[in-house]
Amino acid sequence: MPSVTTIMNPKLSFIVFLILTFYTANAQENSPFSRYGLGDVYPSQNVINRAMGNISSTYANGQSVNLGNPAAYSELKIVTYDIGVALDTRSLKSANPVLKYNSVNLTPSYVALGMPLSKKHNLGLAFGLKPLSRVSYSIQDNKRIYGDSINYLYEGDGGLYQAFVGIGKRWGGLRIGINTGYMFGTKQNSTITTPVDSVSTYTSNSQTLTTFNKIFFNAGLQYDAMLSKTTTLRFGFSGNLKQKLNAQQQINRETITYDANGSMQKVDSIYQPQEKAGKIEFPLSYAAGISLNSSVIDHLGNKFEKSILAVEYETTKWADYRFFDQPDKLINSWQFKVGGQLTPNPLSIKSYWDRVNYRAGFYYGKEALNVEGNELPVYALTLGAGLPIRKWRSFDNQYTIINTAIEIGKRGNKNNNITESFFRLSFGLNLSDIWFIKRKYE
Repeated sequence: MPSVTTIMNPKLSFIVFLILTFYTANAQENSPFSRYGLGDVYPSQNVINRAMGNISSTYANGQSVNLGNPAAYSELKIVTYDIGVALDTRSLKSANPVLKYNSVNLTPSYVALGMPLSKKHNLGLAFGLKPLSRVSYSIQDNKRIYGDSINYLYEGDGGLYQAFVGIGKRWGGLRIGINTGYMFGTKQNSTITTPVDSVSTYTSNSQTLTTFNKIFFNAGLQYDAMLSKTTTLRFGFSGNLKQKLNAQQQINRETITYDANGSMQKVDSIYQPQEKAGKIEFPLSYAAGISLNSSVIDHLGNKFEKSILAVEYETTKWADYRFFDQPDKLINSWQFKVGGQLTPNPLSIKSYWDRVNYRAGFYYGKEALNVEGNELPVYALTLGAGLPIRKWRSFDNQYTIINTAIEIGKRGNKNNNITESFFRLSFGLNLSDIWFIKRKYE
C-alpha cells in the first residue's frame, strides 16, 4: 500500500505567492480610479466564487477555503491547500481628451490552508494571505498659469493586504465563523510639477508616504433549511464592523532635476516634517445571500453537490471612510450578484466531463467613487469551471482540482469621462490530502 504524502510543499507556494506580489508591485498597471481611498478593491473571493459572479456568503464546500465567509470552514472534510492568481487585461478610455491606455498585469489572489480540527464536532480552521486593494496610477496634466506652461505628473503606488486565521463551527444546520489577523499596507502619492517655459525654475516633487496596519475581525453565518433529503435552501451573511487602522505618514517637499539617464536627483529639501501619526477609518461592509442547493447521494451515504443557484447583495459604507480625519471623494458601494454551478453527474466513473463543475454568474453595482459628481457603475459576466486533474481513489484521499474563472466587464458609462473595460482570467489550484498523520506503510 502506498504511503500517504503531501502533494505540494506549502512553503514553496508561499514563496511563489510573495514573488508574484513583488511582480505586481512592479507591473505597468495604471488605474486613475486607484487614486482614491485605499485604491482599487480586489476581488477577495476564491476563484470558485469568482466564476459564480463573486457569490460567497452562502457557499460551503468540504474541499475548498471560502475566503468570503468563515462560517464555511466548519464544512472542511480534509486538509485543503488553495492558491490563486489572476491575469488582468484593462483598457482605459478618456473622452476628453481622447486617449486610450492598455495594460496587462499578473496579480496574486490568495494563498490559504484549511483543515478540519474535529469532524465529530464539525470544527474547521483556515489561515492565509491575500491582497485587498491596489494603488497604481500615473496621470499627466498640462496647464498654463501666469503665462507659463506647467506640467503636472501625479503618481501613486501601494495597496492593502490581509493575513488571516479563522475558525468555523456547525450545530445542525447552523454554521458560525470568525476571522482575525493583521491588515497592513502602504499608500504613496507624489506630484511632480515641471515648468515648461522657464529654464531657471527647478522641478518640484511633493511626496507623501503612508503606512498602516491593525488587527482586524470579521464574522459570518450560514443556515441550511432542508427542503428534502437532497435539496437545501441556504441563507448566508458575512461582514465586518468599522475599524480604525493605525497609520504613520511621512511628507517630503523637494526640488529635483534629472541626470542624463533620466533619473531623478534631489536638489534641495524644502519641507520635511517629523513623521505624523493618525488613523484611517476602514468602513463597515456586509454581504447577504440565499442559495438553492441540490445534491446526490452515493451508496455509502456520502453527499455530492450537483447544482447551486444563488443571489447575493453586498455593500460597503465608503462614505464613512476617513484618512487622517479627512473624507475622500467616496460614496457607499454596492453589488447585486447572481451565480450558479452545475455538475452533470458527480458520481460518474466513465465520463470525465460529467464530473466537471461548470459555473457562471453576473453582477451589477456601483463603485465607491464619486468624482466630479458622477457615480461609477460596474457590471460583469463571469464564467468558469472546476477541472479535476486527478482521479479520486479511496486508498490515498488525494484530490487535485484546477479552478478557472473568466470575468468580462466594464466600469463607468457615458456620464464618466474615463471608463475602463476589463478582462480577468483567474486560476486556482485546489489540493486536498490527508496531512499531519504519521506514516505507517511504505
